[in-house]
Formats: sequence, structure tokens, C-alpha cells
Amino acid sequence: MTATAVFVHGRRQEARDPEILARGWLAALNTGLGRAGLPALAPERVSLPYYGTALHDATAELAGARLRLEDLPADGPHAGAAPGTLDPDLPADVGELERRLVADMAAALSPDAPRREALEWSPDRLLSWDAARRLLSEIALRTRTDQWIITVHLRDVAVYLTHARDEVLAAVRRALPAAGPVVLVSHSLGTVVARDLLAGADVRDRTVAWITAGSPLGLEAVQRNMRPPGARHPGPAVPWFSAYDVRDVVALGHPLRPAYGEPLTDIRVENGDAPHLIERYLAHADVARPIGEALARG
Repeated sequence: MTATAVFVHGRRQEARDPEILARGWLAALNTGLGRAGLPALAPERVSLPYYGTALHDATAELAGARLRLEDLPADGPHAGAAPGTLDPDLPADVGELERRLVADMAAALSPDAPRREALEWSPDRLLSWDAARRLLSEIALRTRTDQWIITVHLRDVAVYLTHARDEVLAAVRRALPAAGPVVLVSHSLGTVVARDLLAGADVRDRTVAWITAGSPLGLEAVQRNMRPPGARHPGPAVPWFSAYDVRDVVALGHPLRPAYGEPLTDIRVENGDAPHLIERYLAHADVARPIGEALARG
């Protein structure tokens, strides 16, 4: 039986048409496959399990209202206009994880400096809200990333790991191909969702290869909240290819191989002025090649 490419999307996909979303991923992947000298992938060999609405609804319910969670444009200059509030309306455990994520991102930006002591942070002692907001501003300035973009990314990762995991995984599992081998291609928060899927033998035993792009799996706060916790490779039977752009703020903590071990291949790319965009990742020959080769084997 031929393998299916399963696209596991990232955050901020609520109200999107899954078919249009899948077509965009496929077009970019076929560009990359062409650059790698491999044949294009037909639409019938692609599946995109959609969970954007499930994540949006879980976050809105936590905040106690049906909110417009994305009421600011993603490309606006918000970093200088307002401090990152890190969603004070969400539950305390979400805020706690957001602050841990901020600290880990700052540490990843300056791995050789005594960041954690200087920032009054340790695994057993949280950053204060003021310290977290100062760090958020620093991360935005150093990575040249809009502060609002970082804030909503932190929120969605924290909400998924603390409250929305079961709803999201249920939505994804319902839409997985019923049988046959799969090549998991995941982006951003979707890489965390995919790692949770691979914790189950039913998905892991069918997975020919796993490709991650722009992943937050390098952050200790994410690793500590995985099931099971820690930087755990899904297993020797699952070759893992992890693509990252050094300017992609979500991918801080790369390369992943030192933490997760074999079999893992880190793939460094340059995505130009859109370092986190999945279409930029998939259009690279070095990212598309292992996908195409795994699909051919499957």
C-alpha cells in the first residue's frame, strides 16, 4: 500500500478551509520536490487533519467568552505600541507555562550567558509577569519579530499543552487515513501535536518518516510537558528530519539532534523575509527530498 503524506498544520488556522490549506502545502511541497529532482505528489496522496477550530474554541472557552482571538493583523508593528500582556484572562497554569516558555526562548538566544540566574528563573521558580514582559520585548527586538506574533504563539502552545491537547488530538485522529503507511509532515505547533500522535503505537508503527519545520520542540518547557515528558525521540523506526531557519523565533532551541538523538537529521534553511512560513520550508529541496524519498519507499 502506498504511503500518504499527512500534513499537521500549526496555529492560527481557525476558519480556514482545510482543502485550500492542503492545496497550499502541496503546491509548495511539489515545488521543493521539483527542485530535488523528484516527481510531484498527486493530491490523492495527501491528507490534512484539521484542528484549527478545536484549538480556537478551547482557548475561547478558557477565557470565558467567544472571543475574536486574532483581532490584530499579523504584520502590524505592535511590538513598540504595547507591552505583551501574555493573556491575563486565561487560567493560571496557562500563564505559568507562557512564562516558562519565555524564559526558555531567552536562554536559547543566549546559550552561553548565565541567563536563568540573571533573570531570576529556574524550573522551580517562575519569572514574574514584569520580568516575562521585559523578556518578551527583548526577544522581539533581538529576533526582529513582532511582539504580538510571539505572544499569540506562546498562548496557543501553552493552551494546547495544558488544556486543549485531548480535543485537538481527537480531531486529528478522526481525520487520519484509516490504513496504510504515513509520512508525517508537521509545522510549528503541529510538530508538538505530531509528537503526541507518535507516542501511540497505532500511529508510530505506520510512520515511515517524520518531518518537522519551525518546531518549538527544542524548548525545555515544551519537553517537560510532553507525554511522556522529556526530549524523547519517537523511536529508532521513525527517521526524523527537522528543518529550521535560524531567524525563525518559533524554532529557537535548534538544532534538535543533540537533545533528541538518533535517527534525527537537522536541516538548516533560509526562508528569506518569512522565516516561519511553511510554504517557504516545503519549497526547499533539502526539506522536500526526505518527504519524497519516504513516500517512494512507503
